[in-house]
Amino acid sequence: MIPNKIQITGKVYIKYITPIISPQLGDIKLLLNDDAISLDKGDYDNLKFSGYIKAKIFDGLVWQNINISELCVGREYKFTKRQKSIDSALLCQDIIENHPKVTLYRTYRGHFTIREYI
Repeated sequence: MIPNKIQITGKVYIKYITPIISPQLGDIKLLLNDDAISLDKGDYDNLKFSGYIKAKIFDGLVWQNINISELCVGREYKFTKRQKSIDSALLCQDIIENHPKVTLYRTYRGHFTIREYI
């Protein structure tokens, strides 16, 4: 059963960079927006593509989608063709790790958000 709310632990993984051995409820995973379709998985040093970093939270069973713009409010999750995506991922990791204790609430299809919908 998916919990209705999860408190962020402050532990943030970057997919393909940080090994995920035993995630805990409330851990965050960052990944590239094109991870599902990319032929070169985890290419965080590429300067040819623009995009953004996505985030997921561990609900105790699987990784669920969250809106990273609620945590990185200055659009730190976006990168241009002249930026390495790893820089954006590391910046987002730092922001989230330094703001633990945020509670996220389940909305629909397992998605989680800061705002509680009633």
